[in-house]
Formats: sequence, structure tokens, C-alpha cells
Amino acid sequence: MLSPSTIAQSLVRLHQEQTEKIEAFWIETAGSRQQLKTELCACFSGHPILVTLVEKDRFDDPNGVCDELNLTIQENKEWFTSDIRQLIAEQQKFSLVLVSKRPLAVPQMSSPVELPDWFPQWPGQILTAEVKSVLSSITLSLASLEIPAAAINGALFDLERELCRRLQLTAHATPTAANELMAVVGTGLAPTTVSALIASSTQGLQNRSSAEFRPGGSIESGFIVSHLARVWRDCHPAQRQALAAHASKALGLSPVTQVPAQYSLTSLLTRGKEKFPSIAAHLTFSRTLLGTVSDVVQFVNGIHHADEFPHFPAALTITFAKDLVRSCSTAASALAQLP
Repeated sequence: MLSPSTIAQSLVRLHQEQTEKIEAFWIETAGSRQQLKTELCACFSGHPILVTLVEKDRFDDPNGVCDELNLTIQENKEWFTSDIRQLIAEQQKFSLVLVSKRPLAVPQMSSPVELPDWFPQWPGQILTAEVKSVLSSITLSLASLEIPAAAINGALFDLERELCRRLQLTAHATPTAANELMAVVGTGLAPTTVSALIASSTQGLQNRSSAEFRPGGSIESGFIVSHLARVWRDCHPAQRQALAAHASKALGLSPVTQVPAQYSLTSLLTRGKEKFPSIAAHLTFSRTLLGTVSDVVQFVNGIHHADEFPHFPAALTITFAKDLVRSCSTAASALAQLP
């Protein structure tokens, strides 16, 4: 569930953008409805936005929506103080927030609402209002505290550490294992050998804390995840399976290592013509790992430059951020458990 402040910010924006005289916004919560109502009300100072709890058996019949909106307004007559009346007169609009335990059961369609004769504006008039379920359409900035930035940084830090350890173990056992990968990585200002990459990563990890880990994706970076993210981003889609094979070899992965395959939604969206069931688990693991570090590096950069990006759907953004944490943590754990 989003925080009340985030919900309130979006509701204020929706209120300010509305073109109808009356709008009704539906919010469902699994927590305390009364607590959410109290916290939302505290955020609506200066706005004619009424927050009320949905009574049992209301708003579940499309034919009764207009009567139930009218009844809800009538039941909250005391809320319309002189200050609220003045706000409605100044803004020429009024919003109603309906807090419920359940999703909106009726279609989101416009309904005629007859206002009571005591209403501050348009008394006794019949106006069109629409009840909208808005939780899924709430947006937020990438700088929002709702996004688990510290958890993302920490999971990426742990993955960097495990990648460094695994590359070092593999290079010690098979000095040429990373040659194909480093031929792609080692261009320009990037480290040209796996030993140089390991050394720069080791030094960088000593000077960073996990919660503040922000490796970036530039060619000058000293971190493994940065270079993996860079080469994945720049790789032609048709060559990504070969790049995953190079990374897998550098990490000492093979069918006998029994590393879990691991999947992510972005690995599906970035695949070429490969069929997942026919690809060996260690190659799928490496491909998902490459895609994940690329996504995380881009996401973290977005957090630190949030003013350059629009707001995105809150539910999608937060879920994606948490999935990035899960993917990094799962990959780090899998590498840590290898012999």
C-alpha cells in the first residue's frame, strides 16, 4: 500500500486537473480505513476534498450510484464549513474521496447527481459525476521515498562483491576463462584484463557503503556491474546470447555447476528468438544477470536525476524496484553458494 502522503499528493493533482464540477475518487486499502481517512484529511488543507468511508452495500449497483453519491454528501453536511464553502466557491469544483476495503465493483461511468438545496454551489442542480478507482493510476517521482533506493543499492553492492569473488576464483583456476568477455569489456578507458577489473572492483568496494552504492554505467567506472551493464546495453539483441555465454564462462558456470536458471520479466522483453526451455540454466542465469544489472544501473541513475524524468505509475514503479532487489539478491546468493 502506498503511503497516505503519496496518495494525497496524487489526489490533489487529480482534483486540480478535473474539469467537471464534481469528481469522486475510489481508494481501496487493506489497512485501517479510519486511519487512512484521518491521514488523508490532514493533507487536504486548502482543498475542497471530502474524505469519507464507504458504507456497507454501497456502490455495488450501477443503478444506485447517483443516489448513493447524493446520500454520501447529505450525510457529511457538517463538513461543509464556511471555509470549505469558500474554497468551493473560489475553485468552482469539489472532490469526494471514497475509502473502501474492496475494489470498486461498478463500472466507472458518469452518473447524474442531484445536489441538496444547502450545497455551497449549484444548490438543487443535477450535475454529472463519475466514481473513479484511482489507486492504479497514482504516479510518483523516481525520487519518491516510496521507492526502496537503499535496498536496491545494497542488493547491487552484494552482487558486485559476489561477482568480484567469483571472477577471481575462476581466473585463478582458469586464467583464460574471461578472455572473450574482456575482449568486449576492455575498450577505451575500461579495464582490459580480468585482473585489472577485479582489482578496481576490490578497491572500489572498500570505499563504499552498501546503502550508498551507486556504480553508474560509464566506461570509466571501476565496478564490474557497471561494465556488464554497459556492454549489455550496447550489445545488438542478436548477439546477447553470445555475450551471456562469455559472461557465463568468465564466472566459471557450466551445466555441472547447477546454478538456478532465474527469470525476470525484462529477460522476456529483451530476448531474441531464443526459447527459454531449450537454453541451459547457466546461460539463462547469466543472461538474466546481465539484463538485471543494466536495469538496476539505469534505475539508480534515474533516481539521482529524477527531475529529468516524468512521473511513472506508482504500483508499477515500486513493484519493479522491489523485483530488481529480488533479482540482484537471488543472483548474489546463487553465486555465493557455488563451490
